[in-house]
Amino acid sequence: MKHLKLLAAAGLLVLGAVGCKKEVQNDPLPAIAALAVYNAVPDAPPLSIYLNTSKIQADSLLYKGEVPYVTAAAGNRQLIAYKGGTKAIDKPITITEGKFYSAFLTGNYSTADVALLQDSLTSPAAGKVNIRFVNMSIGAPSLDLALNTGTNVITGRAYKANSKYLSIDGDKQYSFVIRETGSTVNKIALPSVGLMAGHSYTIWTRGIYTATDGAAVGAEISLNY
Repeated sequence: MKHLKLLAAAGLLVLGAVGCKKEVQNDPLPAIAALAVYNAVPDAPPLSIYLNTSKIQADSLLYKGEVPYVTAAAGNRQLIAYKGGTKAIDKPITITEGKFYSAFLTGNYSTADVALLQDSLTSPAAGKVNIRFVNMSIGAPSLDLALNTGTNVITGRAYKANSKYLSIDGDKQYSFVIRETGSTVNKIALPSVGLMAGHSYTIWTRGIYTATDGAAVGAEISLNY
């Protein structure tokens, strides 16, 4: 499984570093988790992202942007976002050894929050892709992910809620739409996208649900692995 190889590679890097010091001390290997960060804050400036004092992204995480999975020491951490030298977000998170997580920055910039989701990644079956749906649109009601043919795919996601991963056919073009739960009216229509077999994706909403300007509700499709 590709996601397990990522953590294994991180372990080998740590092992190599520890091995260089083996003659002087036997340090235990640190417990490793993996974390991705997504910026769903519509009025956020470019941000630097830190875990405690370790920078994982320079001043370039824009609204709609993401930091793909990075390995991080497991345990209780502080996820911190800076604009220049000003701390904008400082939230405690807990990540467990061997697990994958997505941290969504959400809300308005002045009161931004972090929604931490555990990612239950498994390799798709042959010819399949795995997708999940995450609602990070401020003020949104419960939302459904559907196809433009009218078929519901994932239903009933409240604000800050994610779905389980769902297996669908890979190497196909999909035209997804997002609606209020139970409605047949499209709130968001995503551009047609080809999903590659053997991969996992997150479809996530962002923006302010009732806005009509640049902060208006929209959606992104992110490749998890």
